[in-house]
Amino acid sequence: MNSKVVTIVFIGLCLLLLLSVGGSFWDGTFDLLLHGSPVSKFPETLFVFWLGMSQAGVLLSVFLLIMNVKIHRRTSLLLELSSLCGLLVSGAFALFYSEQISVNVNFYGIGIVGFISLLFFTTHLASADSTESLALCNEMLKIRRPLAWIILPTMFWVDSILCLDFASAHDPVWQGALFPLYVVSGIFYLGLALLVVLLSFENYYNRRTERFLMLCSWFISVLFLWMLLVKGEGCISSFVFACVVPQFLFVKAVRENLWSRLMVALCILFGFLLKCDFVVCHRESRLILDFKFADASLLFAGAALFVAAFFGVRLLLSRFFENDEILMGEVNENDDDADIEEKKDVYCSPFSAPEFKVVRLPVLCGILVGVAHGYFTSDWAGLVEPVAAYVSCVLVCLQPFVHLGLSKKYREGKNK
Repeated sequence: MNSKVVTIVFIGLCLLLLLSVGGSFWDGTFDLLLHGSPVSKFPETLFVFWLGMSQAGVLLSVFLLIMNVKIHRRTSLLLELSSLCGLLVSGAFALFYSEQISVNVNFYGIGIVGFISLLFFTTHLASADSTESLALCNEMLKIRRPLAWIILPTMFWVDSILCLDFASAHDPVWQGALFPLYVVSGIFYLGLALLVVLLSFENYYNRRTERFLMLCSWFISVLFLWMLLVKGEGCISSFVFACVVPQFLFVKAVRENLWSRLMVALCILFGFLLKCDFVVCHRESRLILDFKFADASLLFAGAALFVAAFFGVRLLLSRFFENDEILMGEVNENDDDADIEEKKDVYCSPFSAPEFKVVRLPVLCGILVGVAHGYFTSDWAGLVEPVAAYVSCVLVCLQPFVHLGLSKKYREGKNK
């Protein structure tokens, strides 16, 4: 991690925050920072934006793990930590501006996703080579993919419920089965852009992330254009920042330069901020045309809190992020081919796969608890799957300790 650059960025955000707070005295909007206003919906915009950021990192890390895409552990740890810090920022906005945030949010579902994301991140730390117990490390490695198989559908479920509730309560134009796909794909795209930013602070460049970002930009462009042409609704400025600007990565000079890649990624993040503001306020480019220093203060406050939380934890846990396994640069494709050749071409049926053997009993118990919860609370749509995932993840995380305890007793009995 480039500590000097991180320090400069954090100080810069703090200075911008102070300047914007001073500007809010000048334009008379300082009272909005303290008490909010029913007229101003920007706190709600930031809450929605950071809520998406709170799932982007884990969603991308889990997806890459399930698809068996080779990335370094540092990369996946950065993604998972960014989600937890994004959840912290969104929680701060929900706490201080609860009266201004009118989004119908299933906080229990979001809390369960945050908890299982924390479990996923913790097990990843425990499986690091720098841990003292090699046996615990090996056991934690065995439950990484099973946890990913539980977390991914849970995030899809919670995001779909949030999207459909929002559409039914706020704007009928967003109603339809495509809206959850629209949001989930946007969150995934947001995670890729965030990964480019985070890797820049690590002096790390991954070409695969860049190619994946370009591919997703085309898919997101199709969804944006569909909303504009078919629904007649959409944010053109968001389309420009989030979809058009990333096409400059086709230019080698832009692609190979650190600062140009960073600016492209930041444009994507800003484009999605404009999109969130459009969804909440139903106005094109309101954030740009109706600029207020109070809005800028809230924006820089959220960014500064995220940077402080993320890089503070990153520095505190640096021994888990940096070890001999981490290589600075792209994974060598020749090494990938050699690893593939070494693997035996043996097909495993889904019911005999190692992941299924790990999750079958926990998932069964989780489903029973989820169905019982839905029956007694009459909340089948909202929390049945998240509660089942919560119980399943806890039971899966307990398995390594049970195995270690049983093996220890077996060795003690054998020695006697």
